[in-house]
Amino acid sequence: MCRNLTRWLSATILATGLSHLAAQAQDVQALRARLGQLREYSYLAPKATLAELQKMKPQVAKWPQSEQARYFSLVSNAARETDAKLALAAAAEEERIGRELGDDAIVASSLVDRVYVHSSMDEMGEVSKNVALAHELAGKTSDPAILVKTTITMGQDEIRRGNGRKGLDYINQAVAQANSSGQPSLQFMALRAKAYALGGLAGGGPEALKAIDELKAKAGAIPFEGAVTRARLAEYQIADDAGQLARAREALAEVVLWLQKRRMEELVPDLQVTLADLSLRTQDYREALRLSRESKAAARAIEDTQSAEISQFNEGIALIYLGQLDEGRAAIEAANEEFIDAEALFEYARALEYVGQSEFAVKVYARATRKAAAANAAKARQQKENHEKEELLRREEENLKESRNQTRLERAWSVAAALAVLGLAGLAFMFRKLRAANARLEKSRS
Repeated sequence: MCRNLTRWLSATILATGLSHLAAQAQDVQALRARLGQLREYSYLAPKATLAELQKMKPQVAKWPQSEQARYFSLVSNAARETDAKLALAAAAEEERIGRELGDDAIVASSLVDRVYVHSSMDEMGEVSKNVALAHELAGKTSDPAILVKTTITMGQDEIRRGNGRKGLDYINQAVAQANSSGQPSLQFMALRAKAYALGGLAGGGPEALKAIDELKAKAGAIPFEGAVTRARLAEYQIADDAGQLARAREALAEVVLWLQKRRMEELVPDLQVTLADLSLRTQDYREALRLSRESKAAARAIEDTQSAEISQFNEGIALIYLGQLDEGRAAIEAANEEFIDAEALFEYARALEYVGQSEFAVKVYARATRKAAAANAAKARQQKENHEKEELLRREEENLKESRNQTRLERAWSVAAALAVLGLAGLAFMFRKLRAANARLEKSRS
């Protein structure tokens, strides 16, 4: 009876333990799914996603460390455009966890997250350094996700440096890695990078649009909401670059509608500004006017000053083309020109010329030309600074390598010297033994 009771208790304890483990596994699976969904949303509503992540922060210490690392990676990605300090701190936490676990994949992921933060800050020397470190570290792992991510960032960095074909080679390699993994999310990531890389190459538009078709198909296999919308957003950008304005406009309109239905409004004003631009370019001035007024109201509601000012400018352009010259000019001149680029001013001049205001158009052309020259000068200065920083970083890396080589050489000489001393000591010992043997031999002969 006692033996049966013991067996029953053991079975009960085992069942309870297995039930607890299963519950824990379900909790981790649910948490991972939640973080995966938030990652999708972070691309479409980063501020709202970051706010949601901050609400979760008190619970993070209770999670498995691998999920904590995912959390901090997501914080870094969501914050990189608005709070670089927070984004870098989150990446540092991610790295700390990776080093505690001895997990090179997590450490490499933290370096990739730093890459995107430094890129948003135009710190290109730091970008190149972290790209190389992350790729080197990822190569020591068998984790397909970090292999794909680091290979993509290598390609993007080469493209940024002006090595388009080399960059595309890396990204094609990432596509192959993603396909080998069989994971739709990695395949989506790599295909998206490929579409952008092709779109940036001369004559690459048709291939880029083929990649977009693949991307849209792959988005449907991702279990999180938002992937299809991200694919459509990429489609707009690639189609616009390829001169397919109708396709670009259709894709972007669908993105805006999706965001509005889910009350994810933070990107809507800016996207509506772009939609208005597309309507102006396709000469649909009434639609451009409607979108500009709508985006202006939405931008003011969320205190997005830049989008509000650009919307007002576009409103004025549409009014001019619709024959309402005074209202159009009033709207444009009331807009803050700090937020209006040279290209927009050139469009203003063309609109004035179109309605017969040639004299005033000449003055606006002059303003546009001055603004373009200032923008080009600023860009040249920035490129020079970036080049100088990268050159300094390259020299520092070369000096570090030289220092390491010198240290290795000194160690080698030290070892050689030590071996030589040991060798001489051995020889001396042997000579002493030989002299002693000879002496004994002489004595035996005498």
